[in-house]
Amino acid sequence: MELILISDSKLKIMLTRDDMQQYALNCDTIDYDNTETRRAFWSILDEAKHRTGFDAAAERVFIQLYPSKEGGCEMYVTKLGFDEAKASRALLPGGAGKRGVLRSRVGAYRFEGLEELLTVCRRLRALRCTAPSTAYRGDGGEWHLVLDETDTSPALLGFLCEFGQPEDAGKLSIYMGEHGTCIRRGDAAGVLGVL
Repeated sequence: MELILISDSKLKIMLTRDDMQQYALNCDTIDYDNTETRRAFWSILDEAKHRTGFDAAAERVFIQLYPSKEGGCEMYVTKLGFDEAKASRALLPGGAGKRGVLRSRVGAYRFEGLEELLTVCRRLRALRCTAPSTAYRGDGGEWHLVLDETDTSPALLGFLCEFGQPEDAGKLSIYMGEHGTCIRRGDAAGVLGVL
């Protein structure tokens, strides 16, 4: 197992075929509602905590899993943040064994570079995401995107978290008023998605 700490809130885990067998995981049949799968994930995250200091136990996490050709997989674990997750996202009831949809009234994301922001905007445009969106450039050179009134599927949330860092939208708008510049208001994803 190889661990790469991407940031304080994001970890990449690469599992070999042998690791997958050790944890009894199969990319084709993985189901987080299964007790053994949950145990395997938390065993992996415990190992990651001991080796990298990445502690996901106290927060909600979003896990993305991508199979590799060699029989292993790559996992991306993103801490959503307890307060932010509770305040801005709620898992809609889907019943036992069903996947819910994450409802996000307002979602905000921070990007280290312009290219990451443009990549996300292109993807949102390709997915025909019509939610009102606003883009900002911070005084520190970072970029921000705020999506208003969106119903975000777990897959889309994962994509956004892969390129950006989730933020508190309320605090961001106040902060950007003093420490940033609004690049595009209302239709930022659509306009920046063509660049």
